[in-house]
Amino acid sequence: MPTVDKFLSYLCYNYKETLTTHWTQQDKKVLVSLNKQIQSGNFLTENQGKLLLKILKENWAVVNATVTADISLIEDPQWSEPFRVIEQLRKVFMSLEENPKIVVEFTYNKRIRQSINDLNKVLQGQVVCANPRQYHLPLTEQNIYNVVRHFENDDFEFDEKFMDFYHEIEEIIESKKDVYDVFALANEKLILALKKDVGAIDQDNLILLNDRHIKYQYRISSKNPENSLKNALANRASTKVWINADNHALSEVIANIQALNRLPLLVVFNGHDSKECLKNLEKLAKSIDTVETGIYFRFDNHAEGDKQFNMFIQSNKLNAKLSPTTMVAGIANNKLPKFMIKNGWYPNSVISFSNNFKNNKSSYYCDSVDLIVYYNDKQPLGGDIDAIM
Repeated sequence: MPTVDKFLSYLCYNYKETLTTHWTQQDKKVLVSLNKQIQSGNFLTENQGKLLLKILKENWAVVNATVTADISLIEDPQWSEPFRVIEQLRKVFMSLEENPKIVVEFTYNKRIRQSINDLNKVLQGQVVCANPRQYHLPLTEQNIYNVVRHFENDDFEFDEKFMDFYHEIEEIIESKKDVYDVFALANEKLILALKKDVGAIDQDNLILLNDRHIKYQYRISSKNPENSLKNALANRASTKVWINADNHALSEVIANIQALNRLPLLVVFNGHDSKECLKNLEKLAKSIDTVETGIYFRFDNHAEGDKQFNMFIQSNKLNAKLSPTTMVAGIANNKLPKFMIKNGWYPNSVISFSNNFKNNKSSYYCDSVDLIVYYNDKQPLGGDIDAIM
């Protein structure tokens, strides 16, 4: 008696016309696909074997009318090889290379894939699909806690160091002590890093302390009452804000970013309209004339506007090589230069002239930046970008 897989090969090789005329298109597609897989050297998995038997049983009358076959073929199925076993990989760990991140790695599973999408609702930042097996998440205390709680019943293997952080966070949450209050911090490393960044941790430094609360993940209830763009930026509720270009000059925005000690600055241009880019570049040049600046994209000189944009960069010396001393870098939206990733340069703040600065390579690169300003005359769509002033 032939094995089921050999019978499938016989059927597909000798009765192609019958498969086309007497089988449904979907069933034929599955049979041909499974046969090709076997011929390529990848035997069936157990689930694929069950699917093949199901199709043969449902179409047994057609099988009998086509070729002589014993019903025992499907009632007592035999196979020429053991079923192929797919490794079920499910791991969560931290990667501290370049931009620190949480890595969730798993072999394809439709339910887990949907679970990743559901996790987005409680995450800080964005989930980035690095490849079909790996997803990257921003490394924050809240994300560590939520990832463990979200996947703890899904047979994931959690890295030991990752779980050490989780248990420490869980202990703090359960103790209900407000250890995150900026004026009651106990972590010496955090205190030293914060002082190095903004200076004194006291009531006289409220603007900078409020500005850094997202970056360092502490709480601060005291606010400076000053009515200014600088204070509005510092008191933002999320990393992304919109500033109406009709109400505030670009020079004012950049001056306040500098006042918050937020250089280096990445500026994101539209990239599809050379005239618009030139207009914004002229404004930028007037705002940062004493700062080392590099604009790292060009147009193809097809139109006069393209040539003017390129010439403006050259004549105004906005072509500095990217280095640790570069304080302003400009790129086209979704065209992230590879050297920017390899160089080690990273912005402290971002200004985007494009509302489409999201869900692309450039935005993923900036996922750890805690101040992203959308600057134009139309408020971006989406609920995670706050309008200020």
